[in-house]
Amino acid sequence: MRKLVLLGALLLAGSAEAATYRLFVHGRSGDNHCQPITSTASATNDHNNYWGGTVTGLANVRYVGFDGTQNGGAYSWNSCGAQKQLNDAVRIFCTGGNTCEIYTHSTGGLVAAAYFGLNNPSGLSISRIQLLASAAGGSELADISTTYLSWLGIKTLGGQLDQSVSTRGARNGFNHNNAGGRTFYTTSGEGSDYWNLTSPFLPGKDDGVLANHSLCSVNSVTDVGVSCTRGSAAMSESYRCGFLWLSTCHKSYGRWTPYYTVYTGGSNHSHGDAKADYNRR
Repeated sequence: MRKLVLLGALLLAGSAEAATYRLFVHGRSGDNHCQPITSTASATNDHNNYWGGTVTGLANVRYVGFDGTQNGGAYSWNSCGAQKQLNDAVRIFCTGGNTCEIYTHSTGGLVAAAYFGLNNPSGLSISRIQLLASAAGGSELADISTTYLSWLGIKTLGGQLDQSVSTRGARNGFNHNNAGGRTFYTTSGEGSDYWNLTSPFLPGKDDGVLANHSLCSVNSVTDVGVSCTRGSAAMSESYRCGFLWLSTCHKSYGRWTPYYTVYTGGSNHSHGDAKADYNRR
């Protein structure tokens, strides 16, 4: 009887220690945000301040930082590489009775989508994966950087991270329809942090850094002239066409199946604003 009581006490103690951890994976940055992730006490501070205090009101927040200059960029398994850091984080925080929520911003969305698209890790308890202003479809700004700016010799311009987050690098790196049965919840906006200086380089509607073909999880690089629609169904667009613009034509945009839009911020919501979208449902 005493053994049964002791066993029950141990089980209750173990269940009381289980926690839900909120992992935040940052986007492209000129700084190295890498921190060792070795226990559940790791990664409690926003190293090099990527999130800038936007993450508030949540318990058990952990910041998954990486070094974007590592070979492979968003696909890197090097020490401090993006894939290795995320792998270390989910193995520490999403096992042993604990549950995780994963939130990413910008290039962090590519990091997470690639991780689950290329791997199907077992034994993890993950209740939500939310990609804020996801760069999983790549950015034309990274295309420009890798084509014209790599000669400057600046690691963050035209380097490995920009190569991976270019439209070709992001889309050809893995099958975006694979997520191991998981759903990626996405948010977007159509504002600008840069006085609209970058928008002319991005096709269709955009948030100042990413065009809607990426933000809306469209399965091809195309000029998307409409806002993201809630859900994951195909999007459509009507526009004037034909002789003297007297006819109406239609476009349909297919979307990757694991991605589900939960929020479209509109013209007042920029790429940077999306950092605060983790509570959108």
